[in-house]
Amino acid sequence: MLVTVLAVVLVLCTGILAGALLAVERAVVPMLMRLPRRTWSEVHRLLDPGFDPLMPTVNKVALAAGLGLAILAPGAGTKAAFATALAGVVGVALVSELRNVRMNRRIDTWAEAGEIPNGWDALRTRWARANLLRTAFAGLAFCAALGGCWRLWA
Repeated sequence: MLVTVLAVVLVLCTGILAGALLAVERAVVPMLMRLPRRTWSEVHRLLDPGFDPLMPTVNKVALAAGLGLAILAPGAGTKAAFATALAGVVGVALVSELRNVRMNRRIDTWAEAGEIPNGWDALRTRWARANLLRTAFAGLAFCAALGGCWRLWA
């Protein structure tokens, strides 16, 4: 019963992560890449409260469920699938915290200072690349979680 609940939670959380990040990748990033300096900075800052604290919380729940399944799931193949999902979730967390969140904080300081520095567009490009990477990790996590469920319930 616990394994089933954890599997459902993991699929839901990785699906939310993958879906939200894919939507950002396909809709928000292209829009942001076309905006001029001041508009980009303001829109980028306005987006953050919509994702935080929801996405980090979903990620933490997925981490816990994935860890539980990597340990408790029956069979080596099922454990491996859930461990792969867990690795994808860890990838999302690491890229988010070490790249995107740090850049977000830097962008926030620009608003406080009232000045957007030269080279802002290079940071925008790095942010977009990091977002693509964490989107790929989220997709991997979701697919692996589905695979683990398939193995679990087949």
